[in-house]
Amino acid sequence: MPSQEAGQGRETRHVFETVTAWPGMTFLLIFAVLLPPIVAFGILYRQELPVPYQDDYAVVLAFATDYDQSPTLKSKLLHVATDQANEYKLGFEHSILAAELAINHHLNFAFLTGLGNLFLLPIGYLLWLTYQEDQKNLNQRLLAFLPISLLFFSLAYWENLNWATTDLQNIPIVCFSLLAIYLLFPRRRFAPTLAHLLLACLAAALAAFTSANGFMLGPVGLLIFLGHRAYAKALVWCASFVAPLAAYLYHYTPMVHATHPAFYITRPLFFLAFLGCGALPLRWPAALLGIVILAVFWLAVRSRFDRTNPVGFYFTVWVLTTAALVAWVRGAAGFFIGSRYSIYSVLMLIFCYSFLAQYLPARSAIFERKRFYVTSSVLALLLCLAADVYAYSKLAERRRMVLTGIELYRADPVANSPTIDQNLLRVFPEERGYEQRALTNAIQEHIYSLPPKQEIR
Repeated sequence: MPSQEAGQGRETRHVFETVTAWPGMTFLLIFAVLLPPIVAFGILYRQELPVPYQDDYAVVLAFATDYDQSPTLKSKLLHVATDQANEYKLGFEHSILAAELAINHHLNFAFLTGLGNLFLLPIGYLLWLTYQEDQKNLNQRLLAFLPISLLFFSLAYWENLNWATTDLQNIPIVCFSLLAIYLLFPRRRFAPTLAHLLLACLAAALAAFTSANGFMLGPVGLLIFLGHRAYAKALVWCASFVAPLAAYLYHYTPMVHATHPAFYITRPLFFLAFLGCGALPLRWPAALLGIVILAVFWLAVRSRFDRTNPVGFYFTVWVLTTAALVAWVRGAAGFFIGSRYSIYSVLMLIFCYSFLAQYLPARSAIFERKRFYVTSSVLALLLCLAADVYAYSKLAERRRMVLTGIELYRADPVANSPTIDQNLLRVFPEERGYEQRALTNAIQEHIYSLPPKQEIR
């Protein structure tokens, strides 16, 4: 019986290799891999938001007004590196705003959101470099990557997109962090040249300037360097975080969150939901999926997947440290999860898929490789379709609400605020007046002007 199953397995693999060797299959697979990002960017273009939204008033407009009024180069640089927004110091985002003001002398939100969205493309390419199966032919590598393309470009994290503040924080941080770890493992081996090391340190510094969880690359990198006894390189790696840390500590104002004994329960639940919210955006199902994801990761640790794919493994360690950090800070507000964290959950799902694609077929004929790829692609396609439909609806709803508020403000800037989001105003009633003043000041200072009605699709 075992020999019969082995014979069937060899026959299936032969058919699989024959089908994927068909020349026309390459075109079909390339099209299939590229279709998810094409659809995603089509949705984002259709629901483009060319005006500020929520945090944009403080992070973009208020910052740009203060920056433009700064009298000296030193004060301008301090604004870029050290201005604080909530718990964060967004040096990378502020540098983009400063560059746009220097070149165009005014802000363009369509450009800012478009630039942030474009960071998805280098992330997708880095995922291809990280998770491709080098020992296979191109068609088999494309087939193996198809579920990853469907998962990553599924727009499950729609809340981050078409929104300048989050677009230039939560998307670039993933790009810079993955790039930093990738550069430490040229050809999937820990043998970085001096150029690789310096570029990795630059990417790590950019990550730390982009968002607070970029600092979590520090301990992840030390885990890598000390594990390989590369002590001198570890010191160089640590030095790359000195400037971002100095910027953070400069006049930093800690945010005070309410504490309650129950929060020590909600934080672990938030952590689990953080890991699973990319596929299941409901808190309890997401937390249950988070347990499964943790179990798969532990299996990968036991199987020494760090030797097979060190970039994917250590990048996933960074995602887990991000989940712990966010759960500790945001989980204090209760057991709540939002789509802006879904990009990390999607990255965890991609890691689980890549590991299981190697682990399961080697242990049972039931998980034969072709069957596993096809099943994974179907599941990823269903998730992608559901996420894209939902994202299209939510982005359209957000766009209608924001543009309605802008038109009310345009009709009477003195009496009307651009903020009409009742859910936001119930929690922050002062937001109405703040956003009205921030928009008015930016317009009066000639650093921003509302786009004409006829230019808004």
